[in-house]
Amino acid sequence: MKKYLKQFVLLYLTGFGMGILCYNLLLREKGYSTSLLPVYFSSAASVIESREYLFGSLLLKRGLLFMTGIICGLTPFGIPMVVLGLLWYGFLAGNLIAVFLTEYGIRGIGINGACYLPQALFYIPGWLFFFFLVMQMSQKSLGNGKREKADYKAYFFFLTGAFICILLGIWMESYVNQNLLVFILEKWI
Repeated sequence: MKKYLKQFVLLYLTGFGMGILCYNLLLREKGYSTSLLPVYFSSAASVIESREYLFGSLLLKRGLLFMTGIICGLTPFGIPMVVLGLLWYGFLAGNLIAVFLTEYGIRGIGINGACYLPQALFYIPGWLFFFFLVMQMSQKSLGNGKREKADYKAYFFFLTGAFICILLGIWMESYVNQNLLVFILEKWI
């Protein structure tokens, strides 16, 4: 697990740096921030009223990625899926922190911290565990070693734990995090 954790952190940080760099390049090109934060904040009231819709939407989006990862984990395509997934999540995180810092300055760091609350508690451990399982099972399909019935049982058993953790993150993002963001935005902005 330590070997994978170091590789995962390096991939995530690479994506994080690329997200910050791309935002800064776009800012220099356009001369102004082209973020979607104002659109997000203006539509926050309607989203808060329809939390069930947000939960369902997030569940569908994350669930499709999860199901794709499960299938890719059974084939050699799991390795590129994990690499691209970590780079993408790092890119999004770097871009988001650069947007908040540019738009709101030091206060933006606090708002950004509130946005990362579900990620820190549930998403990051859940997705890291998921990526670890997919990578491990995918590497078994590359080697000459046969996968036995016990490998499949362990794979799906531990995927259930990762799914529960991700499901808790979706719940936090759609219910708890929305209230927290509204409170912060009303008090700070």
